[in-house]
Amino acid sequence: MKRLAAALLGICSLGAHAHGTTIYPQVTSFQSRERITHLIPEGANAARELDLTVGLFDQDGNVVIQPGTFVEVTAVEFGDGEQRYPVGSISGVTDANGQFTGRLALSACRTPKVMGPVRVHRTSSKPEYWDVTYVRALLKTDGGNEHQPSFVHICKETYRGNRP
Repeated sequence: MKRLAAALLGICSLGAHAHGTTIYPQVTSFQSRERITHLIPEGANAARELDLTVGLFDQDGNVVIQPGTFVEVTAVEFGDGEQRYPVGSISGVTDANGQFTGRLALSACRTPKVMGPVRVHRTSSKPEYWDVTYVRALLKTDGGNEHQPSFVHICKETYRGNRP
């Protein structure tokens, strides 16, 4: 039992370093599978959750496969200037492939910089019209890296029918 505990402690203590190399966690993919319109064109749309994958990279951008590394991702909305509003976070440990996959839950919109409502519609022979309020947001990892993917945090969608 002591060996197992020592082995687990050793794996977790590797943290952000592998053989003297600094490791940077980075969101490699994300998407929302929610039943929302996904009509705001400024990026991936999400209202309540995002499925994401985090990979590990060295300072040169090379993939690092390091199981057992703790990672944390925080979703933040843009406010005035440099002000950011956290709207969700998730943490976990990388798997045997050096990746962490999880579902990040998003709170309601928090920034006062909500855009809209914007009238949008689906293109079809019988379009549906929606009023959507939203805010730009990004995903930050605990490694402080430069790559911070952005998305559109949907605050509210209101169905307006088949006429503008």
